[in-house]
Amino acid sequence: MPEYEVKVKFHIFPYRKFKISANNEEEAREIANDQAQHVIDTLDFSVTNIKAKRYLMDKFL
Repeated sequence: MPEYEVKVKFHIFPYRKFKISANNEEEAREIANDQAQHVIDTLDFSVTNIKAKRYLMDKFL
């Protein structure tokens, strides 16, 4: 099976600030973790390059 090299560009904002309403610090931490996970799950990216790796024929002989 051929192998490919793929270049992926992630569109990441270096800094995000969330305003959260919570009753205590533990709840605020939990909400912040949920928000961070949502950002990770919906991270925007684009594939910039795909190319097949080339092998020398000697490897197959």
